[in-house]
Amino acid sequence: TGIKVELITDEKGINRFDPNDITADDGDVLRFTLVVGVHNVHFVADSNKSITTPPPSELLQLPGQTHDVLLDWPKGRYYFQCDPHALLGMVGHVTLK
Repeated sequence: TGIKVELITDEKGINRFDPNDITADDGDVLRFTLVVGVHNVHFVADSNKSITTPPPSELLQLPGQTHDVLLDWPKGRYYFQCDPHALLGMVGHVTLK
């Protein structure tokens, strides 16, 4: 199953993933889709010690660009961020049930 996650810089300049708290099943694919802004997706190794994390995506710059992540990890809660905007709160979690 595909789960769409939008990467957005809104009209107030707030950077976010929508949704940013996701529940998924083993084998689902997260499709990160750029709406507005310049963002990437990074499952940070230090925050996800129980898995071999995928490499961070390139910076997505054109609206409609996507980055897919196959969720083939053990059950658990995993952290992801946009590297340029993590300190501004552009972070999220996916829980594999």
